[in-house]
Amino acid sequence: MSQNVKSHEKTSQLPLLAFNTTWLKENLTSYLWREHDSPGEVAEVEILHLWESAKRVTVLYRTELKAQDGRTFQQGYVGYVVPEQHMADEHKSMVKKVWSQPLLGHAVTLVPEASLILLAHPNDRKMRLFTEADLKAWVSHHLRKLSQRFLVGSRWTVDEVKMETLRYVPDRRCTTLCRISLRNDQGQAKEIRFIAKQFNDEKKAKSQFRSLRSLHRGWLEPSNRKNGRTHGIIPIRFPRALTWYPAQAVVFIEEMPGINLKEALPGIDAERFMSLAGQLLANFQKVQKRVRKKITIKNELAEVREAVSIIVEKVPQLRGRLRRLYKQLKAATNWQEKNLVTLLHGTYRLNHILIHGDDLALLDMDSLRMGHPAYDVANFLSSLFYLEAQQRFTDVQRRTMARHFLEGYASATTLNVAPAAALWFLASLLINKQAKKYVSHLHDDCEDKVERMLAIAERTLDIGMQMPANMTLDALSKVLP
Repeated sequence: MSQNVKSHEKTSQLPLLAFNTTWLKENLTSYLWREHDSPGEVAEVEILHLWESAKRVTVLYRTELKAQDGRTFQQGYVGYVVPEQHMADEHKSMVKKVWSQPLLGHAVTLVPEASLILLAHPNDRKMRLFTEADLKAWVSHHLRKLSQRFLVGSRWTVDEVKMETLRYVPDRRCTTLCRISLRNDQGQAKEIRFIAKQFNDEKKAKSQFRSLRSLHRGWLEPSNRKNGRTHGIIPIRFPRALTWYPAQAVVFIEEMPGINLKEALPGIDAERFMSLAGQLLANFQKVQKRVRKKITIKNELAEVREAVSIIVEKVPQLRGRLRRLYKQLKAATNWQEKNLVTLLHGTYRLNHILIHGDDLALLDMDSLRMGHPAYDVANFLSSLFYLEAQQRFTDVQRRTMARHFLEGYASATTLNVAPAAALWFLASLLINKQAKKYVSHLHDDCEDKVERMLAIAERTLDIGMQMPANMTLDALSKVLP
C-alpha cells in the first residue's frame, strides 16, 4: 500500500491522511494514549485492507506500539473515515459498544485531522468477537467435539489457548486459527488445531454449519451411500464442521493443511494444478445437495445494475459505456438452459483452493448457491483477469492457466455446459465483481483498471455473439480475450 494514495483523489473526497501510514506513524502518538498511560511510541502502521461504502471508508490497520519500558505490542484497529458532521455521533456510538480495553491506548480514538475514528481490536460495532478467554472457557466443556476423536483414554485438560486472526471483515465475520495445548493426568502433552469462523448473525453460523455437515452426505456415488448416509472416500477434500457455538455465532471447522493456490503459484506446476482445479470444480458440482439461495439471470442483471451505479458514482465518465454493456448483457441471454442447475461454490477462485502435496482441497463454503454450472467456471476465469491486472502473472500465463483449467473441467464434468453461458457470466462478473472491487476497495489506478475490466467484458460479449454453435467448453480458451 503506498503511503500517499493519489488515486483516492478521484474516488473519495475524504481526507487522505487516513491512508498515509507515514503521517499516522508520526501523529497517532498525540491521540492514542489514555490519561493514566505513560506515553509510548507508534513504531509501525500498516494498512491491511480498505473498503468504501456510501456512508464511510473503513480501513483495517495493524500497528506496533512501543511502551516507555521498551516492550512492544501488536494492536489491530478498524478505522472509520467519516464526514466531519457525523464524527461526534459515530464516536459516541462506538464508545457505548466498547467491551474490551487494549493494553495500550484508548479503545476508541478520535483523530479529527484525518476524519478518522479508530476502534481497537477485538472491539467491533456489530459483533462481540470471540477471544482466547472465551475459547478457553468454552472448549473446556466441549473438548471431545473439537478433538476429532484423537483424545482417547486419559483425562485431558486445557493448558493453554492461542488464537491467530486469519481474516477479518469488520461488522461481518472473523476467521481465526485456534491452537489448544492439552495435558493429561499422566503429564503427556498434545496440541489440537482447528478454525473458528464467527459471523455477525446466528442464522449465518447455523447455515454454514449445516451446509458443511450436509455436504458430506450429499455425494452421488452409490458405493459411498448406505441407508441414506455417506461412507468411504468423498471425491473432494474440504473442511469438516466439528461443532458450533450459537451464543456467539461461531462455527468450528477442521483445519486443512497446505497453502492456497494463489500464494503457491510461483513455485508449482501451474498447468497441472490448473487442470486439477478444473476437475475439482467438476466433482464439486456433482454433489447431491440443494440450498435456498440461487444464481439466476435476473439476479445477475440486478447485481450488474447495482455495480453500475457504484462505479458511475466514482467514475462518472463511464456512465454511457456501462449502460451499453448492461443492455448488451440483457439482450444476450438466448443460451438459457432452465433445467441445468447444480450446486455452486459461489466464489470459486485460486485463494479458495488449497494445495497440499499433490492434493487439492476446497475452502470457504460461505457462498453456496444453486444455479447454472457456468457461473463457477466464469468466476474462476474472471478472477484470473483480475489477478493479471494486479500483475500477479502475465497475459501468457493467464491464458495458459485458463486453458488447462477449462480442459480439466471438461474432462471431469458430466454436464453439457455451453461456452456461451460461460462467456455471459464472465462478462457479468467482470463488471459486478472485479470492476466494482476496484472502486469499493479503493485500488490504485482505479479508473484505468475499471476500464480494463470493461474492455474485457465488451470483448467477451462480442465473442459470444460470433461464436460457432458447435464450440465445446474446453476449446473456449482459444477465443478468450
